[in-house]
Parts: sequence; structure tokens; C-alpha cells
Amino acid sequence: MSIEVRDVHKSYGKFSAVRGVSLRVDDGELVALLGPSGSGKTTLLRLIAGLEQADTGKILLDGEDATQRTAAQRSVGFVFQHYALFRHMTAFENVAFGLRVQDKKTRPSREAIRERVIELLKLVQLESHATHFPAQLSGGQRQRVALARALAVQPKVLLLDEPFGALDAKVRKELRRWLRRLQNELHVTTLLVTHDQEEALEVADRVAILNAGLLEQAGSPQAVYDHPASPFVFDFLGNVNIFHGRAQSGYTDALPAAASASGVSSIGYVRPHEIDLKRWRDDTGNWVEAKVTQIYAAGPLVKIELRRTDNAELIQTEIPRKQWEELGFVIGEVVFAKPLAIRFFH
Repeated sequence: MSIEVRDVHKSYGKFSAVRGVSLRVDDGELVALLGPSGSGKTTLLRLIAGLEQADTGKILLDGEDATQRTAAQRSVGFVFQHYALFRHMTAFENVAFGLRVQDKKTRPSREAIRERVIELLKLVQLESHATHFPAQLSGGQRQRVALARALAVQPKVLLLDEPFGALDAKVRKELRRWLRRLQNELHVTTLLVTHDQEEALEVADRVAILNAGLLEQAGSPQAVYDHPASPFVFDFLGNVNIFHGRAQSGYTDALPAAASASGVSSIGYVRPHEIDLKRWRDDTGNWVEAKVTQIYAAGPLVKIELRRTDNAELIQTEIPRKQWEELGFVIGEVVFAKPLAIRFFH
């Protein structure tokens, strides 16, 4: 089932939570709604689910206007951040709940429900935990039960609101890989709300980035990272350095000085891994003199913080550990930095 949001607005009093958002999710696609707290992600998800009503605009499911449909009429599965499992029910009973409360005309038989629940518990790798209560499960296991419960009623759309937000980093990584495999197998149209950039870029087919209720950009993970549409997107998708210099189209070497030759000042954005470091400058470009202030050497990438000697601005860089070991930089040393790629926005 495809989802289409057309020029949707939603306000709470004087606060505009969603401002004219238009977005399409194709059948079987996994799209991540990404943005900081208060950007409108969860509100948009709830509008699509039918848990909130839009002030203006339309929501279409499979091309049909579903704006006025109730949540029960939209055939969506919703998974919350904090699981919302019934504490007095086993994993089996939690998954079976949605099937057992269906109208008698559509409710499957007792045996059909049992087969469906066992099938789903196998799918989420919890068949051996069927008789466990939520308190006897880990956070990751509880979230998998919540996903199985959402899938039990065979929704055409799966809506996930920060499903891994309450879990520790290692479990989050394991579950998002599992979710990607699950989605590839089931091909359920899925919207995932997250504020975790790495999660969105790793899991989603496409990413929609929201800011203050507006849709800043939507595209493939590679497209939004490599070709950000605005300074907000560039900054939100990773650490960034700001240089002042000569504006040119696209990524280019640029003069990291206060103004261009024509006297027109421009702001350029540079990723930490796109900065070259040397102990001595050469004539291959425009270098900035800076002092090493911090070195974080844990992991395969070494993060080095510098302070420009001309204006004391912070420069964040990342280099492979082998390169750092060869260079041998130490805190307090004066080195030279040059942007290898720089992006200007007009």
C-alpha cells in the first residue's frame, strides 16, 4: 500500500507542528522520518495512522483519500517507543490480542490464531519465549514482541515511532539490522520515526528530513548525505566545519579566509573527514594554520580538534588511525589544514 501526504498542516493552539508537508511512500518501501525533537515527525506519523486529524491537507492510502477515516479503518500497525505490551499477558497472548478482539465476522478460528502467532514468534526469533511475560524479557525482546503484535493483524502499513529509542546502542544496532531483514522479507510499507541519523541512513530506502514542521529534503540515504539541500540538512547529518570563503558551485577547493577576492563573504560547510592535515604546507591549495587542542584516538578513526591561529575557530577532523600513527601529531603542535571538498548554499 502506498502512502501519500499532500500539503498537510497540523497545529496545537498557536504551535504549528506540521506545516505544509507533502511526501509519498511507495508500496513496500521503508522510509525514515528523521529530525530533531519537535520537528513534527511523530505528529506526521500519528496523522497518517489516524490517531490525529489534519487541520488541512489530505492523506491518501493506495491512492484513495483516507483523511477522514478512523485509525481502525486505515489498516495500519503502530509500534510505540515503550512497547505498550500488556504486562499480565505472555508474549503469545500479546501477539494474539489484536486477532482475538476482531469482529466475529472477520476473527480467525482459535487454531488459525495459534498458527499465526507461532509463525510470527518464529519470525521475530522468540518462539521459545512464547510463555514469558514482558517482565521476563529484555528490552530488545519486548520490542520484537511489539512488532509481532503489530504484524499479527496483517497491516498494509507499519508505523514505527522511535521503536529502538529506549534501548542501549548495541541492542539498537542489532534490532535495526533485524528490522531491515524483516522488511525485505515481508515488503510491508513502513514509516520509521527516528532522531538517530545513523539508524535512518543504515535502515531506510529513503530518508525524509523534517525541521520545525517543514520537510527539508527527501531522498535516498546517499543522496541526502552527499547532496544536502540546506545548511540544516548538512549539519544534522553529521559533524560539520564552517569556513568563510569564495562561493563556487558544488563541492570544490575554496579559500578558507574571511572573504573572497571580490570581497563577497560566503559560508562553506566541510565534513571532518574531508579535511587534509599536514605538518608543513605546500602549494597545492589554501591551507589554514591551526593548533592541535584535542586528540580522540579510540576506534579506527582518530578525531583531532584544532583551533585556527588567525581567529581561534574550532576545526574538527577525522583521519584513519594508520595515518595518525604515521603523522604523529601531538596536542599543542601547530599544523596545517585544508578543506578537500566544500559546499556553499545560496
